[in-house]
Amino acid sequence: MVTPWAKFSLPGGKPAWAMGSSPEFRTSIRAIFGTLVERVERWPAGPLAWAMAEVPAAGSLSVFFLDLEKRLTSTGSLWVVLPKKPFAIEQSFPYTWIDVQKAGLAAALVDNKIAALSTRLTSIRFTIPISRRRDREG
Repeated sequence: MVTPWAKFSLPGGKPAWAMGSSPEFRTSIRAIFGTLVERVERWPAGPLAWAMAEVPAAGSLSVFFLDLEKRLTSTGSLWVVLPKKPFAIEQSFPYTWIDVQKAGLAAALVDNKIAALSTRLTSIRFTIPISRRRDREG
């Protein structure tokens, strides 16, 4: 039996965190992960082995990604969540999937997986490139 969270590669015994405010994000996190992922209003101190963040509709994508890139462990996973195209238009979400991908790449991350979070939300996993991991702790 495949678990609903299997495609998201949780970090084993390490904590997993999610931050986002839309009702659909909150509902999806709870439905998929149950208590395996803790939803937070602020990121905890220290490096993150696994984080899922809803892309904010306001503010700078660059600042969003640079902040999260600094928080990741060397092998950490950052899942960013955004509305799928038809729903992004409906919600007047200002960024396209390509905008989000480019901002993550510009923050020196690599994207290596895509997974639906719900019928209306998609997610992209970003990680630290292997060539940069030896320079980081964790």
